[in-house]
Amino acid sequence: MKPFLAAAALSSLVLSAPAVAQEAPIPTPAPSPAPEPKPGKTEYDFTVGLAWQGPTRLTGSATFMWGEPKMLVAFSPGKLVQVRAGAGGGQVGVGLVSGVFEDNPLRPSGIGVTLKAIAIRTWRDSTGATDGNTYAGLESDVVILGIRGSIGYAWKVGGPGEPGGKVVWSIGLGL
Repeated sequence: MKPFLAAAALSSLVLSAPAVAQEAPIPTPAPSPAPEPKPGKTEYDFTVGLAWQGPTRLTGSATFMWGEPKMLVAFSPGKLVQVRAGAGGGQVGVGLVSGVFEDNPLRPSGIGVTLKAIAIRTWRDSTGATDGNTYAGLESDVVILGIRGSIGYAWKVGGPGEPGGKVVWSIGLGL
């Protein structure tokens, strides 16, 4: 009878001991990625600016950009059409833009680059060196927080005087 009592006592201790509860891991939802814009959706942006540009001197500009956006309002790459008119001439540019911009017209912020084909027509040059000439070339802009700088080269395609080219540059502000 003693072995039976010992077995009964041992089994009652085992059965009455509190069970060690295993906690089931709490499933945590996986972080959802930021929503991508729908494919095929085209975003538009329009900016105006004021710059000092060679060879057209003080110029105003209007730039229209469009493209399929990525995260953070980036174009991938977008397209642009730009018109500049100033005291010494005018310029038309068509090209590509890529960058990240915040959509706030009163406080421009962002960074971007462009590459565009340009056509320039000069007028009212006091020295007469470039008065009435037409140029065609390439130009690239860098935009940082509303400050725009550009550099390029344009070849003379029409007008009086010897053939040649011009370095095209600008520095200015845009909204």
